[in-house]
Amino acid sequence: MKKEKLEQSIPDAEFQKENEHQIEFDLTTTKKLIERDLDHAIEKPHRVEFNVIMIVFEGKGMHTVDFVPYSYRKGTVFFIAKDQVHNFTINPDADAYLLPFTDTFLSRLIVNEELKVLYEMFDYVLYPAKIQLDEKIYEDVLKLLQVLEKEFSIEMDNFKELILTPLLQAMILKLSRERLTQSLPLEQKDKALYRKFKQRSFNHNYSVHVNDYAKELDVSSKTLTNLLNKYLGKSTKKYLDEHLILQIKRLLLDESLTIENIADQLCFDEPTNMVKFFKRYEGLTPTEFKKLHKV
Repeated sequence: MKKEKLEQSIPDAEFQKENEHQIEFDLTTTKKLIERDLDHAIEKPHRVEFNVIMIVFEGKGMHTVDFVPYSYRKGTVFFIAKDQVHNFTINPDADAYLLPFTDTFLSRLIVNEELKVLYEMFDYVLYPAKIQLDEKIYEDVLKLLQVLEKEFSIEMDNFKELILTPLLQAMILKLSRERLTQSLPLEQKDKALYRKFKQRSFNHNYSVHVNDYAKELDVSSKTLTNLLNKYLGKSTKKYLDEHLILQIKRLLLDESLTIENIADQLCFDEPTNMVKFFKRYEGLTPTEFKKLHKV
């Protein structure tokens, strides 16, 4: 998980492993990560270009995902999706397994229709960033991790990926079951509309409104809001506003962008309108946010 240094304040973490295995999956721990020769401080915000599962097995502390701090203890599991921003709070008494892997590797795990549920695992809109495993489930996951760790340490050969794949499928399915059951699962009849809306709203900007999305999706605004209320407990407008705030936060950490640049990129009429919009939701100005999260 070595980072490529970029000319901006928020590093983009590219997928890179300690070893030379060809598979786009790694298994390490937070303590081992701290010891690596990285070109940035992991306690500062950085954006990942891959997916990460973090499973705490020792100690307590705090971990921040998309600027929201979460407490953790033994048995806490974090799901960090590609393009999310996170940072560690260094605690020498805490440790966790880190399982980073690319979208390509995840696709290789999905060998039949039933396993497509794994695509939902990193939906940070629909599901919480963390879950807490009960003791029995935690012990089962830990056993799988220990077998994975042992197999992963073996020199690469023709059998390695064949052995790792079902082990990973079993562990990720077990974690997915826990995560996906902690929220209302998407009903089959709602999946297509939800996915289309999520895809279209991913790069949402201030000039696009609820009616625009409804028209594009050929549904009423009420149908769209009913869908989001059902699964997210919020209106379409509230979801879009929150998503826009998150986009602003991520862009604010890029030192190459001014407030004016960000406002223009997100289609605000005037930078002052973006400042007012941001302050209304966050209680502080974009400039104050930048100072608070300076990297």
